[in-house]
Amino acid sequence: MPIDDPLKAAILLPLILVVTVCAITDISTHRIPNIVLMPALALAFVINSLLAGFPGFLECVLGLFFGMAVLFPLYFVGGTSAGDVKLLGVVGAYLGTTAAVTAGLATFVIGGVFGIVFIAWRVIEPILTTHIEQLLRGFGTTEPSLIRAAVTQDKTKTAAFPYAPAIACGTYFTLWHLGYFSQVTG
Repeated sequence: MPIDDPLKAAILLPLILVVTVCAITDISTHRIPNIVLMPALALAFVINSLLAGFPGFLECVLGLFFGMAVLFPLYFVGGTSAGDVKLLGVVGAYLGTTAAVTAGLATFVIGGVFGIVFIAWRVIEPILTTHIEQLLRGFGTTEPSLIRAAVTQDKTKTAAFPYAPAIACGTYFTLWHLGYFSQVTG
């Protein structure tokens, strides 16, 4: 379904805000709040229905389904949370079926890169902390454990991999790839 410029303009800002807020909250709290997702989903239906009529409503429903379907297998095996599935569903509701799949595929690629960096950090961080402690001992500092505590933080909090930043970046890529930014800005 071709989407005209007023619809792209109406979709762009709320969608960017939703994925950005969810990425930030996922990083900081390891949660994607329904209080953000549900109003965003309702707004997606309102925007698409008002600006594209019944075909827009139908594309919103199908986009929601396809967005959730892309991440559901990963959720099923425990690789992601229900909040991530719902967030990509909201992205699909705003953008429609084809863009939901594009955003999902971009999310997988970006999430893979983020995952590699996350794992690398988990390997490098203890080595780095040990070297910093040794360096501080060389300068006569007697409390290197403070550095270790500051760097390692709470392992239970940092053990989870926040996936919403990958969804946000996948969404940004999709918006760029589909020309939303260039058509809205002129």
